[in-house]
Amino acid sequence: MRRIPLAPMQTPRILGVDDFAFRKRHTYGTILVNLEKSQPIALLKDREAETLVEWLKEHPDVEIVSRDRSKTYEKAILKGAPDAIQVADRFHILQNLGRCPRTCIRKSSPNT
Repeated sequence: MRRIPLAPMQTPRILGVDDFAFRKRHTYGTILVNLEKSQPIALLKDREAETLVEWLKEHPDVEIVSRDRSKTYEKAILKGAPDAIQVADRFHILQNLGRCPRTCIRKSSPNT
């Protein structure tokens, strides 16, 4: 990822936020993606709330943020872009939908 050149960045209206591994199980960062253009726009040095808060405050035009279920990212977005709408990313919506039938079956089955 570090070798991919990033295009000149305009603040996106719809931002994707997720964590990634610089080095698996050792060093993690945050990737920011312009979801309207499907382009990565920034790699943050860590996945700490304050780092994302700073970036969001420097780019106030973000209207919608797609993220995972991370409480850290949730709090950072509330602090850095309080007017932005937060939505779950597609992966986690599908993951939740996949768990739902199993959970319902498990709860309704007399053998569990």
